[in-house]
Amino acid sequence: MAMLLEAAQEMLLAGARTAATEEVALADCWRRVLAAPVVADADFPPFDRSPLDGYALIAAEAAEASLPRPVLLKVVDDIPAGSLPHVDVRLGEASRIMTGAPVPAGATGVVRREDTCEMDGRVAIFAAAGAAANICRRGEEIAGGEQVVAAGTVVNAGVMGLLALLGVARPLVYKRPRVALLATGSEIVPVDGPLAPGTIRNSNSYMLAAQVREAGAEPVLAGIVRDEVAAIAAGLQEAAGCDIVVTTGGVSTGDYDLLADVYRELGIEILFDRVGMKPGMPVLAGRKDGKQYIGLSGNPAAASVAFEQLVRPLLLRMGGRNDLWRPRAKAMLTASFAKSSGTTRFVWARCRLLDGGLTAEPLRLQGNGMLKSAVAANALIVIPADSPPLAPGSTVEVRLLADL
Repeated sequence: MAMLLEAAQEMLLAGARTAATEEVALADCWRRVLAAPVVADADFPPFDRSPLDGYALIAAEAAEASLPRPVLLKVVDDIPAGSLPHVDVRLGEASRIMTGAPVPAGATGVVRREDTCEMDGRVAIFAAAGAAANICRRGEEIAGGEQVVAAGTVVNAGVMGLLALLGVARPLVYKRPRVALLATGSEIVPVDGPLAPGTIRNSNSYMLAAQVREAGAEPVLAGIVRDEVAAIAAGLQEAAGCDIVVTTGGVSTGDYDLLADVYRELGIEILFDRVGMKPGMPVLAGRKDGKQYIGLSGNPAAASVAFEQLVRPLLLRMGGRNDLWRPRAKAMLTASFAKSSGTTRFVWARCRLLDGGLTAEPLRLQGNGMLKSAVAANALIVIPADSPPLAPGSTVEVRLLADL
């Protein structure tokens, strides 16, 4: 009997071993996962500073300034970015100031250079509305001692900039889990090999390698083994040096589906052998010495969908991620889906935003062994178990695989 998908996910996640950590140069940290929270060691901005080029002054003194009636002030200082003020600002005075420079004591606002005219040591102020708001106050963005980024955060461009701002030159990150990808099947040949009658090229390992990388892990192509117990056992033992072993093929009930026999021979505890989903129902999951072994279907679409539902969240957990699941949304079906199913079905789809709403187009080729629809897909439509055929205009749940 097939295990419920949610139960299978929970079982695998419960056995996940979080990866070790390492310090990595900030320049190499994009898409890595932080292994420790980042705490600010100082306020930011570290001082009151100007957000624009202009003049620092006492805001109330120029509040009524206009083009017909400008306010005239004596210019007492020039403050470039990276310099400190030389004098305080008093009534009747202003300091010329550049973007990023410290606001001098006594000043309560900054007016834009475009609203002024300086001549002979004096500046005419023509407009000062909002001058008091033109100061970036010390600590208004980040307070010293504040946790700025949580552990488990994926380093994106914004996090990179923030870490640099805070002087974190070598963040502590999780190591990428290493995933062995072993293809089984006497009919499988290398991608650069000739095709003899009855053979196919090893597409699964390369497809899954991309999915492994997208999940923040490191794929290790462990080659191809024939449908022989000894060959599969040797391949699994060689791949056991990785953090997790994923195989394709040999998980159904045919005469040459030998993976379960190999698991038993090697002492790998079998957790489940079928999961309630289509495509990808045959999944052989096992565990030995804390290491997880997951056998996926040899059919490409089935392998890809099963990886998405079972292996991806496991890799994210192992890699220290907090967010394990794809974004979910409701969408309007643009074409019928005629099949009924007793189990949850995942359908390759193309989602689009039209007139503020999300639409989902089921892609045409959905067979277990078909890959072509995966090229255009940016989502999976989730058809619940025991759902009847769906008509165009039906509301469906989608899991978003990429940006729309």
